[in-house]
Amino acid sequence: MMGRNTSAGVAPPGRQPGLADGGGSLPVDGLLEFALRVAGGSTAERVAFHAGYRSVAADPGVDRVEVITELRRLVLLAETHSAAGGCWRDAHEAAAALEPYRGRLTVEARIRFHPQNGYTTVPRLEVHLASTSTMQPALEMYVEPLHGPGVPSADGGPAIVGAVVETTFATPASRGVHTLVIHVGNVYLLLATIDLTRMP
Repeated sequence: MMGRNTSAGVAPPGRQPGLADGGGSLPVDGLLEFALRVAGGSTAERVAFHAGYRSVAADPGVDRVEVITELRRLVLLAETHSAAGGCWRDAHEAAAALEPYRGRLTVEARIRFHPQNGYTTVPRLEVHLASTSTMQPALEMYVEPLHGPGVPSADGGPAIVGAVVETTFATPASRGVHTLVIHVGNVYLLLATIDLTRMP
């Protein structure tokens, strides 16, 4: 579902020794040059790179899904570092910056709640990343509620009509097609497909 739309100028490097097909941690030495090239590229090149990690889910309750793999995290860190006027002196500094995110996959989803619910607080959310053989829970989750302008709840307060849910998982053992599963208040669930085979 998440097609890759990378310009020729920022095509990701091929698989290198140490980059396991099954989600092993990235070898920073081989990818630092690529991350710096993307971070220092044109706006169009950076937009094209990041577009490959975003998608609109087929589920009507999910507006957007965005994935951050280790490679994309390295690019984001390089962009932030560059915007602040800094420059990594070598791969060791880059590796140190990436260390807190090693072996982690972050997924951000913007979801909408059924309008008839009239939530005044965010309902209980349970998020899992599922494959054909596993169903792993999120290691960390951050939820930002979305309020509907001019839509009062039953008690007169602003209704919560959705949320931005950021979840972190252990990088899956298989770079296959996975499903983001979001249970909302034990009432209904939302689904989104994540194709890691198309996301270096």
